[in-house]
Amino acid sequence: MAFISPFSGLRYNLELVPNLARVIAPPYDKISTAERAALWERDPYNVVRLILPPPSSVETDVATQSTAGESPGWYGQAAGWYRDWIRQGILRADPPRFYVYRQTFPYQGRTWTRTGLFGALRLEDNAGPHAHEYTFDGPKADRLRLLGATQANLSPIFLLADGEPAQWDDIFSRSGTLLLRFEDFEGQVHELYAFDSPPLVKAVQDFIQDRTLVIADGHHRYETALNYRRMMREATGRDPSREPWGSVLALIVPMASPGLLVLPTHRVIRDMPERWLERLQEKAASSCDVTPLADGRGAAIRELLGRPEHRRTIVAAGGETAWQITLKPEVSVPSLQATPAPLRDLNITILHQFLLGECLGLTPEFLQNRIRYLREEEEALALARREPGTAAFLLGGLSPRTVFDVSRQNVRMPQKSTDFYPKIPTGLVIRPAGGLEPAGTAD
Repeated sequence: MAFISPFSGLRYNLELVPNLARVIAPPYDKISTAERAALWERDPYNVVRLILPPPSSVETDVATQSTAGESPGWYGQAAGWYRDWIRQGILRADPPRFYVYRQTFPYQGRTWTRTGLFGALRLEDNAGPHAHEYTFDGPKADRLRLLGATQANLSPIFLLADGEPAQWDDIFSRSGTLLLRFEDFEGQVHELYAFDSPPLVKAVQDFIQDRTLVIADGHHRYETALNYRRMMREATGRDPSREPWGSVLALIVPMASPGLLVLPTHRVIRDMPERWLERLQEKAASSCDVTPLADGRGAAIRELLGRPEHRRTIVAAGGETAWQITLKPEVSVPSLQATPAPLRDLNITILHQFLLGECLGLTPEFLQNRIRYLREEEEALALARREPGTAAFLLGGLSPRTVFDVSRQNVRMPQKSTDFYPKIPTGLVIRPAGGLEPAGTAD
C-alpha cells in the first residue's frame, strides 16, 4: 500500500528568475564534466550548485562514487546557497498541493509526451516501491551528506505505476492551475500544474494506495531517503509518518503513458585481459552465435539491437573490430541458471553473468572502478578504438513493461541497467525534508 500526500514545494520565483531554462539541470548522475562547467557558468542560480561541487580537475564518476574527495566542504556550501536563495526570495514556497507535470520532447523524429504526478511518498521500513537495480555505496553516502546538509529533496525519484488509463486520464484532466510552461535548450517543453481541492486530493490518495509502484530512476536517492529517515528516527525518537523526513519527493508516471522510453546504457571497460576478444569468442561459441559485424557504426548497431529478434544480443567491440554475440535459444548456461528466472533472458544479465563473469572471469570487484556507463553508441565505440585494453559492450534497450514486470517480482538487475529518457529535470520543484539543525549548518 502506497501513501502520498500534498506538500509545500519550493519553486523558482518567476518574477526574479523568469527564464527557467537557465536554472534547471539534469539529475546529478547524468551531468558530464563539460556539462557541469556549462551549467555552473550559465546562471548564478542554476540548481547544479545545490547538487554537485564546483567544476575541478579532480571530478569523480558521480554515478558510482562519492564527490567528497572533490571538495569536502561543498555540502555545506550547497546548503548555504539553498538557504540564501530562500531568504532572497529566489525560491518561494507554495501552499500544500499536488503537482501534475507534463514533459513534451522530441526523439528520433517524433514528438512524445509523458505526464506524471508529483507528491510526497511515505517511506516504509519493509514496504514501498519495487526496485529494479542494485546501487553503489559511494553515491548513497554522498547523497546522504547532501540531504543532511540541505534537508531537502532536491531531485525526485521517478516511479512507474499500474492502473487503468481512464483513471489516470481523469486525474490529469483535472490538473488545475497552470503554474509554468517553458521550453529548454534541448527543445523539451515543461508544464507544471497544481491542485489542492480536498475531494480531488482524497480521490488521488485513495487511487494511489492501491497501485503497484516500481522505481524507474533514482534508486540511490530513494535508498538515501530511507537511510536519512532511519538516522532521524534514531536521533529524535519521533514517528516518521508525522515528520517531513518520513517521506520523499516522487514523480509517479502511469505505465500507460505513451511517452515512456527506455534507452540502453552501454558499458566501456578498461584494463581488459590480453586477447579478451578471442577468449570471449572461444568460451561463448558453444552457447552463442558469434559473428563479426560488417557495419560497426553506432547507428547501424543501434538499429540491429533494436530489433525484437536481437533482445538476447550483445555487441562486443575492441580496436577496429565489433562482434555480434547472441545467446542461442534453449541453451542452458550455468551462470544464468543460477540467476532468478525473470532475469535470465535479459541482455544485461547475459552480459554480466555469462560473458563478463563466466567467460572472461571478470568479478564485480574488478569492474567496479574500471567500468563507464554511456548512452551514445559512437562515444562507447570511440573509446574502445582509441584506448588500448579497452572494450565496449553495446546493448539494446529494455521495454518499460519488462522493467515493471521484473521489478514487481522483487528481483534486481545489475547497476545502470536502464536509462529512462528523458530524465526529470532538477529544479522544477524542491521539497523541504526537515532535520535536526537549520539547513546550511551541516557539512
